[in-house]
Amino acid sequence: MKSSSLAWYVAVACIGGSLCMGPVVQADSPTKVKTNSPVSAAVVTQAQPVQPVTVTAVKNDGVSATTNNTVTNNDVAAQEALKQKQQYQAETETMGLLWMRTSAEYRALAYQGYNVAMNAVKMAVTDPSHQRKPLAIVLDADETVVDNTKLMGESIVNGNGRFDAPWWRQAVHQGKSQAMPGAVEFLNEVHKQGVEIFYVSNRYAPVNLDVTIQNFKELGFPSVDKDHVLLFEKDSDKQPRFDMIAKKYYVIVYMGDNAGDFLIGTKGKTLAERNAIIDNHKEDFGTTFVVFPNPAYGSWVSALAKGYQNLSSEEQKQVNNQYLQQ
Repeated sequence: MKSSSLAWYVAVACIGGSLCMGPVVQADSPTKVKTNSPVSAAVVTQAQPVQPVTVTAVKNDGVSATTNNTVTNNDVAAQEALKQKQQYQAETETMGLLWMRTSAEYRALAYQGYNVAMNAVKMAVTDPSHQRKPLAIVLDADETVVDNTKLMGESIVNGNGRFDAPWWRQAVHQGKSQAMPGAVEFLNEVHKQGVEIFYVSNRYAPVNLDVTIQNFKELGFPSVDKDHVLLFEKDSDKQPRFDMIAKKYYVIVYMGDNAGDFLIGTKGKTLAERNAIIDNHKEDFGTTFVVFPNPAYGSWVSALAKGYQNLSSEEQKQVNNQYLQQ
């Protein structure tokens, strides 16, 4: 998950990098909710993903005197279906998000990721072969250096696990994203080493850039300005932004919680294709790529089935249960 940059968003996800069942790329646009038919008999497989079945209300102003009532009933049904989906998604996300909010293991993995990246930075700084270009690191923001799990937890407690574009805009504009454990120390040490830091995030730039910069500065992050905070504008694919940075800098390490945070071409790929791409780059993880855990949302969710975000809660449950038993 486009007629203009303000009118579309990509479905995962990635703070994220959606785990969550809602759209996961943090673009900011109106969200269209499709109502689905009763549970489809088709259940997703990697080769044959579930196709969402959309019910369209047909309006004929000149024929039926009950048109307005029909439209109203359809609106109510759509709202109820959305509410049920939000509640189901909240229930399925609870344990993953609780793990992020409470576990010592999650904190340990954050520190581990920063330690791996710092070792790579220190090696690069002392390696004369890299001195032909200035050095840099490239990292995602949400669930990589900033922690949004409190905001997500509050939403889930209120029965909404659908982290769509309007939700993200509201969350970002609260300015309450917290620093991940060890993030401030790591980023400031990288800055001290003379290495440039680029925050490449799929927060939607036209409405989120200024508040993101303000929040990051308040957290004590270095290199926080419009030249280093590169948010999503016209293309949610991060590759063009990666390429722009690589023209001028030698990138030591890429860091993120979603496969799309790395220059390996997973955007739009199926679940099986994504896993195969990861296998082909297995030697890069822990060296050039550092991955942070995120069992709350990410692009892997939309890869579960074609149109997964628009499936009813019952259809999503069928998809989930099939994968759990494979």
